[in-house]
Amino acid sequence: MSETHEHAATDSVPELKQRIRELEGMLHACRLRLPNAPAEAVRELAESEERFALAVRGTSDGIWDWDIRTNKVFFSPPWKSMIGYADDEIANDFSAFENLLHPEDHDRVLATLNDYLESRIPRYYVEFRFHHKDGSWRWILARGRALRDENGKPYRMAGSHTDVTERKRDEEELRKARHDAESANHAKSAFLANMSHEIRTPMNGVIGMSELLLETSLNDTQREYLEMLKHSADSLLELLNDILDFSKIEAGRMELDSHEFDLNEIVTEVAQAMGVRAFQKRLVLLHNLSPEVPARLIGDDGRLRQILINLIGNAIKFTHKGGVTIEVSVESETADLVTLHFKINDTGIGIADEMQESIFEAFTQAETSTSRRYGGTGLGLAICRDLIALMQGRIWVESKPGAGSTFHFNAVFGRTSGISIKPKSPRIEPVVTAHSSMKVLIVEDGHINQLVGARMLEKRGHTVTLASTGRESIELVKKETFDAILMDVHMPGINGYEATAKIRQGEKDTGRHVPIIAMTANAMKGDRELCLAAGMDDYISKPLRSAELFQVVEQFARRASAQEPGSAAADQASTTGSRKTEEPPFDLAEFRESTGDEKLMRKLVAIFSEDSQKYLRKAEKALAAGKAKPLYEAAHSLKGMLGVYAAKKALNLTAELCEYSHAEDLKGAQLMYDQLKKECALLGDALTASFDPSI
Repeated sequence: MSETHEHAATDSVPELKQRIRELEGMLHACRLRLPNAPAEAVRELAESEERFALAVRGTSDGIWDWDIRTNKVFFSPPWKSMIGYADDEIANDFSAFENLLHPEDHDRVLATLNDYLESRIPRYYVEFRFHHKDGSWRWILARGRALRDENGKPYRMAGSHTDVTERKRDEEELRKARHDAESANHAKSAFLANMSHEIRTPMNGVIGMSELLLETSLNDTQREYLEMLKHSADSLLELLNDILDFSKIEAGRMELDSHEFDLNEIVTEVAQAMGVRAFQKRLVLLHNLSPEVPARLIGDDGRLRQILINLIGNAIKFTHKGGVTIEVSVESETADLVTLHFKINDTGIGIADEMQESIFEAFTQAETSTSRRYGGTGLGLAICRDLIALMQGRIWVESKPGAGSTFHFNAVFGRTSGISIKPKSPRIEPVVTAHSSMKVLIVEDGHINQLVGARMLEKRGHTVTLASTGRESIELVKKETFDAILMDVHMPGINGYEATAKIRQGEKDTGRHVPIIAMTANAMKGDRELCLAAGMDDYISKPLRSAELFQVVEQFARRASAQEPGSAAADQASTTGSRKTEEPPFDLAEFRESTGDEKLMRKLVAIFSEDSQKYLRKAEKALAAGKAKPLYEAAHSLKGMLGVYAAKKALNLTAELCEYSHAEDLKGAQLMYDQLKKECALLGDALTASFDPSI
């Protein structure tokens, strides 16, 4: 045997050096004795062992070296001291390691070790609790590597132990802090939901009754006072919505509701809505979409509308001369996505350089005096910034004091599978007439809310039945047939969810399905989902607005009429006859709500004929010349004007004319122009008849 070692030491020095290099990578304390070994090999081995000994003594980690064949383990002094033991107090064998493992961790650690040795996992890396001499448990991070023979079988393994007790304690404190923060957020959300309910319930009475009173006979002073009251209530509701939106975003509970929409329609609607404010300040409000912008996109049009209204509203607020322009262009695009660049330019007071970053922070305004001169909470731009971030975009501003501002933002939208601007047949908005009146059940425990909802619907031509409790609504549904039910969610006794469930249970026997619309003052994320999950068909938030209430309720009348046999033929037959007399050219209530000022309404009526004829003459001239571009410009300008008057049919005809001209289909445009000209004449007569110009 000694001759074999001599021969190996003399003739295989390279193998010995290789072995020494392996030993340098291992963590061990075995001292080799090579008889008659060359002096150089002995010296290198001694230096290697010295380096290893220094490394073992110098590190705070515990080192271990396990001979798998003998089950003997070398544990370094730091390995033992980190759990409170002296070097001679722990035996150097594998059972000592096993005995110190926490009972709950024992099987997991050994399974991890076995998986590594069997090559089922690439590395040995595991955390566990280790028993300290003082009786406590220390968290240990163990890492190691194995040496394997030519068959891949491990014969030796070495590694380290690191005490991570402090890190674990920090992680636990962080987890607890996160849990506490989540609990606080939950409590805040619950508080906000309750606050929303408590504030919105009386506001429903204030705003609803204001709307109803504005439709009665009033003298000028009464109307002025009532409009001021309604404006104040609207401002309070806007403030409440801002606070709720900011809280939802701050808590990470804001989500986008993506679906297909028409961008031109959204921008035009916003421009029309804001046009009244611009008109009141004698400002020009223009908008332009680049031809490259897709007609239809996929995204959250509601949140996009909110961003545009906020930015355009600010531009109008801080501009006293000149005007505001809205521009939309394509920034970049792929097969599935398009990034749009929006610009809102104004000629207003401008923003100082040092404020251009901070204005996007919550509760920050460009000047300390703006809270007195212009009002506002300083939340609007912060909400816009966060909503745009959800759209994978950013917002920034370019401005100079006294020279106006340009707010930029970009946002990513999905592309539809096919993009076509070819217009469909003219759309006619359904209206409620005597033969399409609905029978509506309102389930509400608050007397004021009952009164507001009932009066709004009755004025619209609907028949209303009232129920004060969930139980009463269940009994009424058994006895009578309703076209729709407005169901308050929060009621004493049987609440709205429970009442809906019982009504749906009863419908299993009858085969009927009455539309149930949730009606609640809550406005937090998830409320709508809860209502739909409970079996309700739609959701409306208090305070009730007449336009929104009619839209939500009457959609079910339209669906029902569309499903009735022969209804299509009946509609077609009535199109040329009774519809002209039944459908008013404009919605007086919506016109009054959008302007909010009786004097302004009368002025708008007075200038309608002159302004509409101006644009119609331009359109007629463009048609005669066969020029699509000036025709589109005239139709587009007329469309912006008509939106102020709540003239839906004329507005739809103008939109169709825009689409035909954009598609350069002059034959279709001529047909649409002829219809539009007649509708504008009817609208002018209706406006004049609704307002006595002598007053």
